[in-house]
Amino acid sequence: MKINNAEIFIEHIQGNGNLNFILLHNAGGSHHFFIHQIELLKKYGDIMWLDLPGHNGSEGISSYQMKDLSSIVSVICKNFSLKNICLIGLNNGADIVLDVALNYSLPIKNIILVDPPIFMEKEFVAEINEFINQLERDDYSQFVISLVDALFISTDDRNKEIAKDAFNSVDKKALQNIFKGLIEWDAQSIGKLKNISCPTLCILTDEHHCTYSKLRQEAPQFEIGKVIGSKCWATLEVPEQVNAMIERFLMLRR
Repeated sequence: MKINNAEIFIEHIQGNGNLNFILLHNAGGSHHFFIHQIELLKKYGDIMWLDLPGHNGSEGISSYQMKDLSSIVSVICKNFSLKNICLIGLNNGADIVLDVALNYSLPIKNIILVDPPIFMEKEFVAEINEFINQLERDDYSQFVISLVDALFISTDDRNKEIAKDAFNSVDKKALQNIFKGLIEWDAQSIGKLKNISCPTLCILTDEHHCTYSKLRQEAPQFEIGKVIGSKCWATLEVPEQVNAMIERFLMLRR
């Protein structure tokens, strides 16, 4: 689909329920980071999973501010006349989901956030800035191997290959700009989440990324769950925990 003068990869999967899921992956990832959620979500509706600009099958765009990324979701929803929308985001894909909910009048029924980097600790922001610098390394492919090994606690080779393939195919300038935009957006996030009124499930992995007490204070209306055995990419690493929380959340609102 042509959006903002760029070809964006979108795959539509038909399901059985009345929800319309839009899946937004992490910076550096691809739509395959949700591969273990597809069979579950098909029970509740249709699925549209996409690659963010500059990632995998999608072309890059001129600007990667949060508003530029969230506008893509708005265009998709409007062009396909989607109703009963359930937005699901992983890592900074979750922050894009929040920006969509805050800035566009769409028929959003539910929101599911997996490990959103909001209210980030200063140490984590420093880690992101270091990661941005590391993207300039000449031995980038070796850096990706080290990164994947460090960010998975325990997973199989298939999941590692998904992560490696995604990071090796991403436009590094796009990735740098997305992370810079993420830091800027998070710095201005205090006080915003109280304006989200639709049912929202937030699944946390590492409180280094998102502090539970701060989230509880800023968004008391959110349902919050925690997984164990994962640092960042829980949808790949501990899908049985993520899927159980998602299914419970959806069943209670069916």
